[in-house]
Amino acid sequence: MEIAMPVLHPRSNTRLLLRPGALLEKSTIERLIELGLPEIWIKYPNMEMVAKFISPKIHTSRAQVASQVAAAFDTAGKNMHARMDFPSYSSAMSTLMARLIEDPDAALFIGEISDTGSPAIRHGANVGFLAMLMGLKLDFYLLRERSRLNPRLAKDVTSLGVAAMLHDIGMTRLRASVLKRWSEHHDDTDPEWRRHVRLGYQLIRGHVEPSAAAAVLHHHQRFDGSGFPTKVIDGEERGLEGSQIHIFARILIAADLYDRMVHPAYTIGDSEETRKSRPPVFALNRIIHEPYKSWLDPIVLQALIAVCPAYAPGSIVRLSDGRQCAVIDWDPRDTCRPTVRELTHFEDEEHGEVIDLRRNTHLQIVECDGFDVSAYNFYPCHEHAFDLRQMERSLSNGIYRIDPSHLISFETERDANVDAEADSDSDEFGDDLAA
Repeated sequence: MEIAMPVLHPRSNTRLLLRPGALLEKSTIERLIELGLPEIWIKYPNMEMVAKFISPKIHTSRAQVASQVAAAFDTAGKNMHARMDFPSYSSAMSTLMARLIEDPDAALFIGEISDTGSPAIRHGANVGFLAMLMGLKLDFYLLRERSRLNPRLAKDVTSLGVAAMLHDIGMTRLRASVLKRWSEHHDDTDPEWRRHVRLGYQLIRGHVEPSAAAAVLHHHQRFDGSGFPTKVIDGEERGLEGSQIHIFARILIAADLYDRMVHPAYTIGDSEETRKSRPPVFALNRIIHEPYKSWLDPIVLQALIAVCPAYAPGSIVRLSDGRQCAVIDWDPRDTCRPTVRELTHFEDEEHGEVIDLRRNTHLQIVECDGFDVSAYNFYPCHEHAFDLRQMERSLSNGIYRIDPSHLISFETERDANVDAEADSDSDEFGDDLAA
């Protein structure tokens, strides 16, 4: 096997381990496993279509963001009065944004960053990247929601990225007993744990744009009015709802929720050994159903689906007829029916069959990267159910209005038995997500 993407050291993302074109030996694979690399990209015959989705420059920029998250958490955790390097955080996000704009085909949430050894750092880097992707897709919505700003400034998502990468920085200021209690129970009603949003806000306020600080403070505010922080209004304790929540915070909660669905080990004190990661299709399936659907701005939810493939290009999947395939293309309007190519041996002269699952609806993906996903596929209930561009046109024409009671409905094509199994507390992946 030949390396297709640079392999960076998981503990030092500026250190190159393997260059593209290097041959992969058995001893090398064993060493990469020891280092905790979650995945690598290799060249494979007849898979040229996947290349457009993969950018070494974006991959490297993501690694740099992870390094900045690690530095920020280290600084904040060591010294109450330590000065955090906000210009470097902003620079890392600006570079990432430029790379994404240069290569829009590769502007997707696919591929894992190196295992940093810390779930909290991985989470910060992932949420920062995902929020940036969503923000770029939502340029039309940012113009609408930030109409008082110059259009160029309204669409600039650099500060959103900084807020996203540092959204849980307040965790570093919680007492060890609070963190231990959280890692054991993930009880989001714990008032001591809830303090992390205000602590994070205090850490970054005055060093970043007010919109970024507000996003950190409100990244647990939900579109339906639940969540926190809350305040007493007319004798009733309430949180912000709908458009009262800054658009950056609405994007941030969606990115945060998705990554926590995929990686239940996401914060200080968590362990991948006890909280195993799940596939993207599981997370997306959960998010489009209650109660999570009501937590998110419906337009932001559409953007999430538009940048997070249920089955990412390059993924190894098994179809319901038993064939093993690789995903080579996808359409966000029907994310669970990608285009796949049947895998053959390196030595085979004949190419594997290309199968567009949108045209072969009798087939479905039942396994992805070793996970049984047959219960989690979902499909659009009409042509534009997952069409972000159609929603943009509807907004422009005044057809669609945004408020907490006006949410998108989704349907899944699963029988009652499978649906009940997916929603049970004892399913394969569990549902231990904390709010």
